Formats: sequence, structure tokens, C-alpha cells
Amino acid sequence: MYKPVFHLLIFLCLTMPSGSMSADLLLGEKAPNFQGQDLQGKQQRLSDYAGKIVVLEWSSPECPYSRRYYENSTLDSLYDYAAKNGITWINIVPQLQTLSREVAFKNIDTAKKIVVLDNTLDISTAQIIIIDRQGILSYSGAIDSTAMLKKTASEVVPYTRNALDDLLAGREVGKKITRAFGCFIKNNAQPRDGRMPTRSRP
Repeated sequence: MYKPVFHLLIFLCLTMPSGSMSADLLLGEKAPNFQGQDLQGKQQRLSDYAGKIVVLEWSSPECPYSRRYYENSTLDSLYDYAAKNGITWINIVPQLQTLSREVAFKNIDTAKKIVVLDNTLDISTAQIIIIDRQGILSYSGAIDSTAMLKKTASEVVPYTRNALDDLLAGREVGKKITRAFGCFIKNNAQPRDGRMPTRSRP
């Protein structure tokens, strides 16, 4: 039985405003299978990518935190890196509040990532989950260490890229969980800026 894509996040126990355990309690365990519909109407299943590294990116074109990663080319660079290394990248986008699908996704390169729409869950963006070739949850948290703080390029820690480098080299991910920052996207409501409530380790 397949779980809808939003159930994966519930399964991972990422802390939401209603309260639950944090994702680090399940890191190192097998990810559940799930399915979700992409922009072309095709059902995407985690099991379709067995044996591959899979990145799940929760982001919204309506969230300034998410947009910043597009505007500074951080995500585009990661998409290129993933595509060159045979990594599957799935971008899960919550319910759009103000933008039409045509406007929100007009520049999507489907050769680099799969976009799955989720209109069912209140969620915070942006955040990343990485699943290794064995289907094990290997990383959860921020794209990098910038958040909305002023940092020079040399000060930024590229958490997602580092985790992918570790997995591609056959190493255990060095930093498995970080604190992500973003907007809380509530169904049928406007995005609200706010820090991700996921727990981090030093």
C-alpha cells in the first residue's frame, strides 16, 4: 500500500505546530514508500527509484525563504549536481495561495527535478530530506546554513551538498540533521514567515 506523499512527512515525525517527535529519531531507518502526482499527472512513487539517492525538497514559490534559494542559484546548482550524479530530485510543493500554476512553474526544468503537488498538508518550507541508495533516511533539515542571516559565501555551510557528497563517496552522512528555516504554509491561508520548528543537534 502506498502512502500519499504528505504522509511521509508525518511518518518522519517532523515537528509541526501541533507537536510531535523530531525527524532525527527516524534517521537511519527505512523510508516508507509513498506516491504523489507530478505536474504531468503521473504518479511518482519512491519505489520507482530503488537503488538511487533521492532528495525530497519541500519548497514554495510563494515563500520568500524558498525564493531566495532560487534567486541566488543555490538550488539550481544543486539540481545540476544531482542530475550529473544520477540523483533523483523530487520537489514537493504545497498548495498555492496567490500564484497560478502557469506562473509558479513556468521556469521548471523537468529534466533536473520532478515536481509533486501536495494540497493536503500544512507544512513549513524550505526543507530537505535525503534518502540513500538503500532507502534509508540519511539527512533532514536545511538546504544550507544561510537562513536569512547575512553571511559571506565562505561562511555558508552547504549541508545538502555535503550530505550528497558523503553518500556518493560511500560514506555515512557527517551531519544528519540541521535546523531549517522557512514559511509555514497553511492550507487555504496565506504563507506566514516563521522559523522551522525542527530540532537540531550541535
